[in-house]
Amino acid sequence: MKKILCSIALLIAMAAFQPAISQNKSVIEKEVKALAEELRRAYDTRDNNALMACFGKPEGLFVIGGESLSLDTMRVRHQYYWSNRKDESWVNEKVNIIPLTDNSALMQITFSGRYTWIPTGVTWEFKSSAFLTSLVKKTDGKWKIVASQNSVAGKQVTKP
Repeated sequence: MKKILCSIALLIAMAAFQPAISQNKSVIEKEVKALAEELRRAYDTRDNNALMACFGKPEGLFVIGGESLSLDTMRVRHQYYWSNRKDESWVNEKVNIIPLTDNSALMQITFSGRYTWIPTGVTWEFKSSAFLTSLVKKTDGKWKIVASQNSVAGKQVTKP
């Protein structure tokens, strides 16, 4: 909960100090939402190359579950997760884009999902309790995630 509150406070502070944006905000929002959809598509199809293509040169930390990871470690970690999960499905419930400049924005995704952890047979469910907050930047005409924080709070729905 503390992580979520810190993320929200950071977002509010960053939004309060955003510089003027010369282009239409709806264009930025549409382009960044396309990145969110590609991220979801890559994850759902377990396409690690496409997933990693959503990320750019790090300008901050990539944090998953309170642990800071390099892009190489994230690649290995996703492959491990995918090989140990079955019946996995996720849905982006809400995608919120906050343009900061013409070439930067905050992307917030709230999602729900479910999977069974193969080694234990336990099924986990996440109802509007998985969050991704990312700083995205447009470089060479493409939006990329350059810093990110992912937190989840799942509930065990079956016992081993």
